[in-house]
Amino acid sequence: MVNVIRLQNALKKCAVSYEEAARAIGVDRSTFYRRVQREGAKFTVEEVERLSVLLKLSSQEMQDIFFDRELA
Repeated sequence: MVNVIRLQNALKKCAVSYEEAARAIGVDRSTFYRRVQREGAKFTVEEVERLSVLLKLSSQEMQDIFFDRELA
């Protein structure tokens, strides 16, 4: 499950709009918006990697936002 609040905060911190984020992961802005608004909407591994680069997330921040439990 995606931590929507943390994702929104990361977008704000980096001044990245939903449109810019959507473009970075190759989806329509409306698709990105729906994913963020529906808690639990999933992103692919490739999308998570692209967003992590765009938002300059550390490994821990990426895990806190996109994964609901620790990876083994």
